[in-house]
Amino acid sequence: MKKLRKQIRESFFNPVLHLLPLLLFLVLDEFFGMGIAWKISFPVALILVVYVFYKYNRILIWHLIFTSLFVIISLIAGLEYLFPINPHLHKIFYEIVVMSFLLFFIAFRTQIQRVILKVISKLIPMSNNFNELYRFIWALFLILTAYISSDLLAEFSFSKNTAFYLQLSQYGYLGALAFLIAFEILRVQIVRADLLKEEWWPIVSDHGKIIGSVQHQTSLNDENKYKHPVVRVLIIDKGLILMQKRSTENLVLGGLWDTAISNHMKMEENIDQCIERTALERYALDNFRYMYLSTYSLDALNEYHYAFLFVSCQQMEIKPNLSFIDQTKWWTQQQIEQNLNSGIFTDNFVVEYDLLKRSGLLESSRCECDCRLKEAIYGNDTKNLN
Repeated sequence: MKKLRKQIRESFFNPVLHLLPLLLFLVLDEFFGMGIAWKISFPVALILVVYVFYKYNRILIWHLIFTSLFVIISLIAGLEYLFPINPHLHKIFYEIVVMSFLLFFIAFRTQIQRVILKVISKLIPMSNNFNELYRFIWALFLILTAYISSDLLAEFSFSKNTAFYLQLSQYGYLGALAFLIAFEILRVQIVRADLLKEEWWPIVSDHGKIIGSVQHQTSLNDENKYKHPVVRVLIIDKGLILMQKRSTENLVLGGLWDTAISNHMKMEENIDQCIERTALERYALDNFRYMYLSTYSLDALNEYHYAFLFVSCQQMEIKPNLSFIDQTKWWTQQQIEQNLNSGIFTDNFVVEYDLLKRSGLLESSRCECDCRLKEAIYGNDTKNLN
């Protein structure tokens, strides 16, 4: 669970932490001047970089982008000491600079996202982080726009109560920032708690190493295709292969004939746990035994599969759970080969059938106690099966 929590925090990182040095600089410059703002916000930025490096190192590049942005904006804001600026604009100069940068990010969101994904999407899914960040940027942009507008309106109103209106605008601005930060922190915590209840799939490299995770519905609907580990078990008896017809309600490959046992591994679930869970919930098979056959990769419809393929003999009466499966059927080799290119089988099974034939496990038409497959799976326990 600890690992899953970290994956969720990385996939749904609080955008406040990315922009906290910038927000601190805004507030401190407003109330205490730029000198104090620099002395406090720069150490905070450094501490956050170290924190992200040790706790969320896979999004370090993403965080460094905003740290660099904070440094650049702060240096630009310092130009007001080098060049004469209208006194009315002096107090809100930093806010104007920040608002300009936020407007740039909003205007070029698609282009920026495309560039960042080329680097970071290989490490962790960033769709949630992008959406949260730009929603937060929009809210901050609106607050800055409202504050700058109200400040200029009060400054040039020539009213006797100008000082009062300026102070009112200033405290309203501070209150809006505080509310935005508190709201975002609370919202992220609630969303993370909800995400813990969802089903999460690992994302693996081309070599099967886990490099991230993504909520399964996000993976199926995201324009990016992720590679997920899946377990597959072919069940054989007397030269026949048990097939399942996938439920027509299944969003992926519904209505096609597939390998009897097939499922995605969940986060923090190993191969054995996934197979045993699937065998139990799909067929009520307890104490299920199987033997490793092969591993392969496949470009599926809207994802990539890193498949772990196993084989097993029929062990007991199979009771398909119709919530997951429309029907089951024992297929002969001849029936399979006659329909292999008809489109009624999943691409996974087509690959697996070829691997199974090459293994020689279909050579015998009988599956007695001395069968190669049963002997390999059960060893000396084969006599207890009949």
